[in-house]
Amino acid sequence: MAGRKPLPTHLKLVKGTARPHRLNKKEPKPPLVVPKPPDHLDERAKAKFTELARMLARHGVMTELDAGAIARYAVVWCRWVDAEAEIKKRGPVVKTTGDNIIQNPFLAVANKCLLQMAQIESEFGLTPSSRSRIRMEVPSDTIDPFEEYLNRGKET
Repeated sequence: MAGRKPLPTHLKLVKGTARPHRLNKKEPKPPLVVPKPPDHLDERAKAKFTELARMLARHGVMTELDAGAIARYAVVWCRWVDAEAEIKKRGPVVKTTGDNIIQNPFLAVANKCLLQMAQIESEFGLTPSSRSRIRMEVPSDTIDPFEEYLNRGKET
């Protein structure tokens, strides 16, 4: 399908761009959860996955459907940390066996990881610029009497 990716309804509402006649009434609304990290992640990536999933859940944007994206982020984050450690140890340029000076290959790995992480961070509103496009309504402390009436019928 050509054109822009459609935004989920909750993002349209948060950004203030929702138009009632253009909303997808049948859009799935998965519950907010903190899923368990996938088994294929190593311990360091699992810890990063859990840390990020908990933070996103506190801010109302983590569902079980997001687990794959967060797992990818955790893997790329670990790769970036490892590449940065190698750059710190060997420097940004290295000598080859023929005494030529070249850019440290780990610098390219680190830069690629940074781009991948920035893309995922932007999807979840984890960068200042992506957050600046979001407008959130202040939640009401009072319960809407009509909503209370409707929910009362569901309890029986």
